[in-house]
Amino acid sequence: MSKVVLRIAQIVGVLVLAGIAISVAVGLVQWLLGIALIVAIPVGAYWIYKQVKARRQPPALATGAPVTLGPGSTASGTARATDRRAELEGRAVLDASGRCGWCGSATLHKDEFGFPTTPLNYHRAEIDAML
Repeated sequence: MSKVVLRIAQIVGVLVLAGIAISVAVGLVQWLLGIALIVAIPVGAYWIYKQVKARRQPPALATGAPVTLGPGSTASGTARATDRRAELEGRAVLDASGRCGWCGSATLHKDEFGFPTTPLNYHRAEIDAML
């Protein structure tokens, strides 16, 4: 009789110790996830701030490259070309009424496989030809 009670006590003890070990492991994982979240929030906010700040700066200033914008300089020519490209690509969008800003079509543009595509992708060759 006493051997049976001792055996049951051993089994219960092993189960209790296993439960404690699992609880400690789960608690440690939860603690690590909590610390990671606490660290990730300010780091992510700082990263977003840097991305927005870099996007607001002109491209030449963001890279730190020296730029001379005198007459006949390649930097001013490049700036004008990118401005022209941005202007033309800005027309190839859907307006508020759902029409293409480039061609005025009210129907959905489709690629060569018949899948819907954006006006910018559809009119890419025409935009490149105008540049």
